[in-house]
Amino acid sequence: GVFLLQLPVQDDIAPVAQVLVYTTAPSREVIADSIKFNVEKCFSNKVDLSFSPSEGLPSSDAHLLLRASPNSLCAVRAVDKSVLLMKPEADLSPSSVYSLLPVKELHDYHHGPDMLLEEPLENCVPLKKIILNGITYSPVVEVNEEDTYSILKEMGLKVFTNTKVRKPWYCSTENYTPAGGHLPSASVMAGMHGMRTSGKGTGFYATLSTPEELTETVRKYFPETWIWSLVSISSEGNADLDVTIPDTITEWKANAFCTSADTGFGLSPTVSLRAFQPFFVELTMPYSVVRGEAFMLKATVFNYLTTCIRVSVTLAQSAHFLAAPVEKEEESHCLCKNGRKTVAWLVTPKSLGQVEFSVSTEALQNQQPCGNTVVETPEKGRKDTVIRQLLVEPEGVEKETTQNSVLCVKG
Repeated sequence: GVFLLQLPVQDDIAPVAQVLVYTTAPSREVIADSIKFNVEKCFSNKVDLSFSPSEGLPSSDAHLLLRASPNSLCAVRAVDKSVLLMKPEADLSPSSVYSLLPVKELHDYHHGPDMLLEEPLENCVPLKKIILNGITYSPVVEVNEEDTYSILKEMGLKVFTNTKVRKPWYCSTENYTPAGGHLPSASVMAGMHGMRTSGKGTGFYATLSTPEELTETVRKYFPETWIWSLVSISSEGNADLDVTIPDTITEWKANAFCTSADTGFGLSPTVSLRAFQPFFVELTMPYSVVRGEAFMLKATVFNYLTTCIRVSVTLAQSAHFLAAPVEKEEESHCLCKNGRKTVAWLVTPKSLGQVEFSVSTEALQNQQPCGNTVVETPEKGRKDTVIRQLLVEPEGVEKETTQNSVLCVKG
């Protein structure tokens, strides 16, 4: 016969559900089968995170919208995409959270960390040969066939019963050993049949807006971690954060996890915000140098406009360093769609501490063509300025001096 079982799939049985079905025949023989279901890794506290808009100019305003169970406390994080590329394991996911569970599914009979227990075997059944018309017939012994005992053991379940949960194991007067060189260990008690339907588990699985461009942008805030905050969810189940996009041209990755007294733990999917402008400059420089040490400062201009432009690249002069162009200095450079141009200076710092470098690039109103292509000047966002700091350390070798003294207390 055939019957159907309705099994409710909820988050409290994730990540793995093991189902056992058994029946006892009138002969006290137990017939059983089991199956494992991989359940989607989810949480009762449903957390949702989104940016509005999902793309913006550096230094522009955005909204971070957070939804979770009412009165939850949430930890929100937004970092530069490069951070997760270098260390992807730092990104929280349902799999990484569920991997922290001490026990996800049971197997076998364990006593202590390294000791496996096994039920004692019953006496073997003699293996009798049959001789018919001068031909000797030997029974075929199936060693790998499962029984109820092996199914229960695989699920880590102990059973106390006087029914037959083990199939018999056979012996002979010649101490017959089945093929394989050893006696079956798990499939061995009287009169039991195990049915296995499948060796594999079955799965249950429950506008981009265009911001207004600025005539000039000055960018000097380049963090790796943008948002790192605790946020309280209102009784309506939402929170709204006003944030300012940093100056890095990059993609920001944000997620949040929340805890609630009613629904417990929840984790949001990772969402993105793209900080971008079609015309910008990036600086390449070391983290620190020694005073008097010469290094190469590179400025690369990118053009993602649909037209060709002529640009000038300028390093602001300062009393804290000396700078000389590596190549012959040009008044302007031609830059077409998806093009880039790198300008370099040989820089020698003269001051200690954090030395500031300011590089500007501007789309010029110049009628000189780029080859055979007419040059156009963007109406907005014609100039981009980047300000970065460089740590200048003193020359020489650091020395430490330790001086000891004894203090006597008079009472």
